[in-house]
Amino acid sequence: MGEKILAYLSTNGSELQQAFLQHIEISSIAFAIAVVIGVPCGYLCWKHQRGGKPLLAFFQVLRVIPSLAILLLFIPIMGTGVLPASIALVLLAVPAILMNTTAGLAQVDPAIVETGLGLGMTDRQLLFKVRFPLATPLILAGMKTAAIEIIASATLAAKIGAGGLGELIFTGLGLNRMDLVIVGGVSVALISLAVSLLFDLLEYVLGTHRHTRRKEGSEMKPLKQVVACLAVVGLAVTLVACGSAGGSNDDGKATVRVGSKDFTENIVVSEIYAIALEDAGYTVERVPAVASSVIHTTITSNEIDLYPEYTGTGLLSVLNMDMITDPEEVYETVKDEYDKRFDITWLDYSQANDGQGLVIRTSVADQYGIKTISDLQKHASELNFASQGEFDAREDGLPALEAAYGTFDWKSSKVYDNGLKYSVLSSGEGDVSPAYTTEGQLTNTDEYTLLVDDLQVWPPYNLAPIVRNDVLAANPEIADILNKVSATLTTENVTALNAAVDVDKREYDEVAREYYDSIK
Repeated sequence: MGEKILAYLSTNGSELQQAFLQHIEISSIAFAIAVVIGVPCGYLCWKHQRGGKPLLAFFQVLRVIPSLAILLLFIPIMGTGVLPASIALVLLAVPAILMNTTAGLAQVDPAIVETGLGLGMTDRQLLFKVRFPLATPLILAGMKTAAIEIIASATLAAKIGAGGLGELIFTGLGLNRMDLVIVGGVSVALISLAVSLLFDLLEYVLGTHRHTRRKEGSEMKPLKQVVACLAVVGLAVTLVACGSAGGSNDDGKATVRVGSKDFTENIVVSEIYAIALEDAGYTVERVPAVASSVIHTTITSNEIDLYPEYTGTGLLSVLNMDMITDPEEVYETVKDEYDKRFDITWLDYSQANDGQGLVIRTSVADQYGIKTISDLQKHASELNFASQGEFDAREDGLPALEAAYGTFDWKSSKVYDNGLKYSVLSSGEGDVSPAYTTEGQLTNTDEYTLLVDDLQVWPPYNLAPIVRNDVLAANPEIADILNKVSATLTTENVTALNAAVDVDKREYDEVAREYYDSIK
């Protein structure tokens, strides 16, 4: 494991640096906005206690809502990307700052305030020279809590295409690559630790200021020190944003944003697209491991320009149309509807058909004599089902199976991340799981058996690149570049690509490069 981590760091340093800077940028923007909202609102809740209770209650409710749920709530309203992620993170961070500001102001000793009044201080002077300075330690504690919560939750922003270190973590989960998970997780932990130490240092400096005699005016006041620190953070964020701004390369060609879903095959094929475009002179920005449930929103909201999609997914999950089983008819239908509804073009589809399926441990299949999905339905009550959540609700998932085969009364049914399903099966925690028919692990028939869809429930899932029309109009040669790639992809060689990553544990970008070099 250590060797893999070192190898990744030596060959992918720039990728890690970009993810690191994106994570800091997203977190810093959300934190700065949360402070601007939380401190004034905390003051208002303290000043107007009766009227502030509903506001305080509202933000307390936000604290119990899961981070991912808040992120996903913004998708129908604002789409995907950095903006909705930042707003969701702000809502997660404001409660800690608001409540600590309110508590800090409320605990100021009334005797000290009376002393200030006796010295002739105005309400404004009392607020900024007495109340806020005395409340500063508690306010800083709230800010520290909020900052660390933002940094941790920002990993989830990768699920909606906002980038950051979450891309490494979710790519690692999708590829079952623990080295990527560890690199991403440790990086997030290091940022959190650095921020925690920064707040501890700031609190120490301000505490020293309060207890040390200084000439009046010779040092910045505590409140000004806090503002100065936030200003430095804001300047750093601005510089990062300017330094990472996109554009065109030296040849005048546009930067193309290539996305992928969060599982091996899509990540590898997306990387092949990216390499082909780079070989043609384009600059490529990779946006990997976007959650399958939101990647369509990511492309329609202009967060990415293209990604590999499946004809059956487009027909049933995106367009919500009736099932069609003829591959050419499915393709023509999705091509026409995407162009009309979303201004997106389906380029040529490949022969690679990554269809839906169910995989069972071979030992269990042999024990109960299960070869088909009809056999599986009869023995469902004796088997543990390892689902991926959306399969239970998708039209082409469990509902389609139960409409054709009857109810599957599982012994138990639990939801796992897609990247963990073969580990779950091999450990015996699950017996059956949804699968895609080109997954590399299926080459190991001694361990896993792909069940026969004997009633032919599932439609074709041919793989094809889909591209925003405005991007294709500005760069028409993209179609020819990616169509040449699609012409080479078959079910057999895509399965082999998956096996190279998932079974042989090779780097996905190395596998993609090797494949592209073999076809160009």
